[in-house]
Amino acid sequence: MPQPTEPTEPTAASREPVQLMVIGSAQGIETIIQNLHLRGFAHINEWSRPMPHSSGKLMRVLTRWVQQ
Repeated sequence: MPQPTEPTEPTAASREPVQLMVIGSAQGIETIIQNLHLRGFAHINEWSRPMPHSSGKLMRVLTRWVQQ
């Protein structure tokens, strides 16, 4: 009887990081991140900690890996 094949995991070489940034006030960023979480886009803890942005506002980053 044939054995089921295991799905192959993509290698790091076949994936690339894509970063999404939210830039604004602390409250505005939190509102967007919570809204995206409620829609099932990303868990809140997947986003970076708030960082200063060159505009003088704050920024949080989400990294997703996509198949090349």
